[in-house]
Amino acid sequence: MFVTKEASEKAQWHKLKRQPREKEMSHLADGEAWKDFDKEYPDFAKDPRNLRLGLATNGFNPFSEKNTRYSMWPVFVVPYNLPPWACMEESNFMMALLIPGPTCLGKDFDVFLEPLVEDLLELWAGVRAYDAITGKMFKLRAAVLWCIHDYPALSTLSGRTTKGYFACTHCDKHPLSYSLRGKIGYFGHFRFLPKGHPLRRNNEFVGLHESNDPPSEFSIQELLAELEKVKDVRPAKPQESGTKRNRSELKSGRVKIWSRMVSLWKLPYWHKLKLRHNLDVMHIEKNICESLIATILNIVGKIKDTVKARLDLKDLGIKKELQFREDGDSCEMPHARYTLNDKQKKAFCEFVGKVKFPDGFASNISRCLNAEGTKVQGLKTHDCHILLQRILPAAMRGFLDKDIYEAIAELGKIFRELCSRTLNRDVLAQMKKEIPIILVKLEKIFPPAFFDVMMHLPVHLPDEALLRGPVQYGWMYPIERRLYTLKRYVRNRAWPEGSIAEAYIADECLTFFSRYMDDVDTRFNREPRNMGFSNEEAYGVDVFGHGVNFTSAPELVYDENGFDQMVWFVLNNCSQVETYVEYVLITIFL
Repeated sequence: MFVTKEASEKAQWHKLKRQPREKEMSHLADGEAWKDFDKEYPDFAKDPRNLRLGLATNGFNPFSEKNTRYSMWPVFVVPYNLPPWACMEESNFMMALLIPGPTCLGKDFDVFLEPLVEDLLELWAGVRAYDAITGKMFKLRAAVLWCIHDYPALSTLSGRTTKGYFACTHCDKHPLSYSLRGKIGYFGHFRFLPKGHPLRRNNEFVGLHESNDPPSEFSIQELLAELEKVKDVRPAKPQESGTKRNRSELKSGRVKIWSRMVSLWKLPYWHKLKLRHNLDVMHIEKNICESLIATILNIVGKIKDTVKARLDLKDLGIKKELQFREDGDSCEMPHARYTLNDKQKKAFCEFVGKVKFPDGFASNISRCLNAEGTKVQGLKTHDCHILLQRILPAAMRGFLDKDIYEAIAELGKIFRELCSRTLNRDVLAQMKKEIPIILVKLEKIFPPAFFDVMMHLPVHLPDEALLRGPVQYGWMYPIERRLYTLKRYVRNRAWPEGSIAEAYIADECLTFFSRYMDDVDTRFNREPRNMGFSNEEAYGVDVFGHGVNFTSAPELVYDENGFDQMVWFVLNNCSQVETYVEYVLITIFL
């Protein structure tokens, strides 16, 4: 990263060229975790060339067939010193490990992680490197700030459970978990509201948990004490068989939150970090969006409003209007006001299918509608990202009651602000107050079975954003795109790991050499697809100087509607016709 002057300048951008603002966060260096690390280790922060890194991993199937069970785990090292536009670029990711399949390793993941931890320990002590700007050798150090992964992989990489009563990684004491019929729910978010808040009064979940105060995390001393109990757990070592966990274990405090002490704790600075593992906003959005759509459209097999969910209402003594009504020897499930009828489903799906987006903004969501036009299926993560933030608040208006679509719109607004490129600290502080209110509103609408751990995790997202900075540096979108690239490397199906390793080395070599070839057209210096008014002088009229060239259709035919649209666009966007427009208006109205 320091063998060229340009690369060396980018690696020091966070210190030399970044212009911090008091309440805005546009880079990781603006986050509290970065600043706290600099205070803890001032010698490390003194040299801007020292690298801050992120570890990212996820399992993926290298084959396209869905019926093939195969899981390999690459581990990427992400350099965070770079500017925002280059920080999460695929070409800057370094694949440090490629853990072979065909099965998920579980706690044996640490065995393969040991060589990387040894390299990280060596980098923390310092290695000699060459800086092209000074032309001298210097001592390069590096530190890992946090890890990026989805929620199941969090357990694999951290050793902490992400299932059961302590599935939330931020709620170590008195969690919101409660045993329902067939699942564990996470509800009672009034506990996050301040004392005396109106929504705390007459709340149906008051007294359900042991405490009405907000859940809390372990202190560093308590955390180390918990890890001390499992420090002798080793990979591939059979553990003592025990009985199945039950509610009594939770009450007695005998449920183990940590299963092992992972090798990352060997890093001397790991216990000082404020944010060791990121919550993946990408998958949280996807799970929430799918739960909302499946419940509102009453999609069989995915809806959260099931028979057991209605029986839970009777067990808890809440929402009597949704409980089963006995009619002789049979029971009737009342229609819920948050589900649509067939006519409303078709109207909703028709609206979603006709939505048009700017180029590159979203995929064609209409492909996810079934033939009958009553179901939305096969949504990708980015589809859910767009639906939750942009479409659902507008599409549900008129179909659902006001309090329902307003709560959904407020939730979409929260995620839209959270996913901004630049975050404001005051907005995050206000967001932290608003999210519990939104979840309490949703708890008054949907049954408790609707609220799994994914519906609970948004409560903690503002706190992580304050520590980390913008979510773009901690979610899985760039990692998933990199996994797709690795998937395309597979040519020999008998040895997928070898195919990926060979193609990755070749791609890294081409990337390395292309950074030195300024006179050769490469992907690093070629012009973008949409240049934006790059050839304005050649045309003389600014609306035609957009720089986009047609690659097909030698002769284009337009109808009257198309001509009217082009005339309207020119009249409203071209500065050269303003004189003509003024003349026509004066002639008509005077």
